Amino acid sequence: MLPPRTATTTSDLLSALDRWSDVPPHVQRVAREVEQLASSPESRAPALDFITETQFRRAVLAGYPDRVAQRREPHSPKLRLASGAGAVVAPQSGVTGGEFLVALDVHASSRPDDPDARVRLASLVDREWLQATRVDVVHRFDETRGVVKAVEVERYDALVLAERAVDADPQERAKILAEAWAKRGPRTVDAQLLRRLRFAGVGADLDQLVRRAALGARALEDIDLVSSLSFEERQLLDRNAPEAIQVPSGRTARLEYEEDGTVSASVKLQELFGLADTPRVGPRKEPVRLALLAPNGRPVQTTRDLRSFWNTTYAEVRKELRGRYPKHPWPEDPWTATPTARTKRRP
Repeated sequence: MLPPRTATTTSDLLSALDRWSDVPPHVQRVAREVEQLASSPESRAPALDFITETQFRRAVLAGYPDRVAQRREPHSPKLRLASGAGAVVAPQSGVTGGEFLVALDVHASSRPDDPDARVRLASLVDREWLQATRVDVVHRFDETRGVVKAVEVERYDALVLAERAVDADPQERAKILAEAWAKRGPRTVDAQLLRRLRFAGVGADLDQLVRRAALGARALEDIDLVSSLSFEERQLLDRNAPEAIQVPSGRTARLEYEEDGTVSASVKLQELFGLADTPRVGPRKEPVRLALLAPNGRPVQTTRDLRSFWNTTYAEVRKELRGRYPKHPWPEDPWTATPTARTKRRP
């Protein structure tokens, strides 16, 4: 057994020297090794009887550089060893402060519910004494802001000595943003573009599109798949799967491309006066499914056969709606009426 702890200390070895006769043999051996190290010509340190407390602790570190440990939190007994394993400062140790220490006497736990080893003998280490064994640049995705952050991490084996923010590597940032995009999935605008590409017969690979778009992005929301299309692909897309069509009123109606390969558009009924044939788009001349809107913006009829609507259904719709919306034109003959998005002029 180790001598009982009576006070807080910077090194359990220093406390043990005060009660040398009670110190177990393995602790005495450690103390003698430190004395030999401190008094050797190479160390340039005086004999153990004359060295300072700081010199003593530096000698402990020099003798056991592979046993450095770091507290997981300030003043916590829980440690991470330089090997990466977990450990706990035992009650027998008087080293209660400091972030770094040398774990001199480590005993494996026999409890399956608490596998961390017990450090019964420790000695404090000042941070500036530790030289980084390697420096890594770590990239992390910030889900809250949708950006990639990079930090330069100085490590002492498995322990983190310091971190500082640095600029993210463009290639690594693009890779992480592309992975984040794939995890999140396409937005509404992305899904619409992908359906347009399929409709237009543009054989674009989604993974490649995302990776190319991510190269020019600094945040997840900056990834614009259209920007990664080639000039030829954009031309083919605009020709075979346009974003909108022009209607007789002179305005444009946005096209919606569906998963089943159909296309639809919502247009106010009055804007289509005089148009007999349903608009068609794409290499297959797919008829556009028209949602014909009342003045309140709600659909009154959906059709792929505009000619049939004018001939068979328009009169019924006119009868139902002209009294509710008298400011809008409801001509008896839709074939010769002027298409418009406006209301009637006041007399």
